[in-house]
Amino acid sequence: MSIAPSLMTVTSRITVQAALPEHPDNGVERGFVDTQAIVLAAKRLDELASRWPESRYLNVAVLRALLSLVQRDPERAQVGFDAWEVAAAVRDEYVRGWAANDLREEVAAKVREHWQKLIGQTWPKKEEGVRQHLQGAGIEFMPVLSRDEGGGQGNPTRYCFALEPFEAEDRRVDEERPFEPVDGKVSDVSVCVSSARQRISYICEDVEDASWLARTFAQGFQLAGWRRHVFRGVLLVGILIVGMTALLVPMTVLVTRSVSGIANAAFAAVVFGYVFWATLGTLLVLHRWRIALAPWWMQSVDDDRLVEWRCPPRHTDKSIKAVRYTAKCPLCGGKVVARSGGFMLPWKLVGRCEEAPAAHVFSFDHVRREGHRLM
Repeated sequence: MSIAPSLMTVTSRITVQAALPEHPDNGVERGFVDTQAIVLAAKRLDELASRWPESRYLNVAVLRALLSLVQRDPERAQVGFDAWEVAAAVRDEYVRGWAANDLREEVAAKVREHWQKLIGQTWPKKEEGVRQHLQGAGIEFMPVLSRDEGGGQGNPTRYCFALEPFEAEDRRVDEERPFEPVDGKVSDVSVCVSSARQRISYICEDVEDASWLARTFAQGFQLAGWRRHVFRGVLLVGILIVGMTALLVPMTVLVTRSVSGIANAAFAAVVFGYVFWATLGTLLVLHRWRIALAPWWMQSVDDDRLVEWRCPPRHTDKSIKAVRYTAKCPLCGGKVVARSGGFMLPWKLVGRCEEAPAAHVFSFDHVRREGHRLM
């Protein structure tokens, strides 16, 4: 879902509503906005932002300052707050003394600078995870961050927060169907509770602290234009090197009958084949399997990074993205992370609880973002 500059009219199931005034510039009537829904969404988003690794950056402080203003005065959320109100909230709650002695123009410029970093860098990486968190919490709307550009001294630029209903295909039914009731009656409530403890819901998270080599894939490597040709070229060169190395074995057999020469050629072929597979092998099969364990040069210490092949209609464009999928373990409350199935489940990805990785194991479906207990 893209960051839309336009402001959306929101109506939800919550009954308490407040009418907003007409927009001061174009006179378009806003309609009704649900203040309870806006406060709830802003509070949830602020809780998520406080746990981001980027929470120490000023662009996230600007976002949280806006969310604080929204929670205090939700009726103004879509109309927006000016730069000086946002800066004052940053000083009061997050960064003491920030821009306190600057001129008004300097304050406005600083807020604009960090807002652009938020919209251009941080928010695109967090948007998918935010959407899934809100859906899991039963919130039917996605926050839309926008800037209403002002003009003149009496009409300053305002920073706005609105809600946009989720698309119909994004809505997920979280109702459990753990058993079939007999004659329309539930025979044992414990069956329902037990079944609920066997299922988890995954959240797609952005890759944190990516190295410079993996950063391109962490942001999404677009398979279009020159990037697609470079990607294909790298794979073809790797396959060619492995193929040429493999030819050394029969050529050595024909040229010399030395056992040591043949063994060296075979060893070289195995080494080059392993290096190619460890470096590019998962990207080679990604088109077929759609998701795979990321190669070593993308990995972190925990080896929990995956590469996902994204293409229409589920996504707007074709790309390869480095991601992490996590969930909450229903058995112990620990974090479940999608990773390789290992020797027990080769060629598969499973969810393993960090607290009990051998005992609390779940299946992994990255399309439905669901999993069921395997062990």
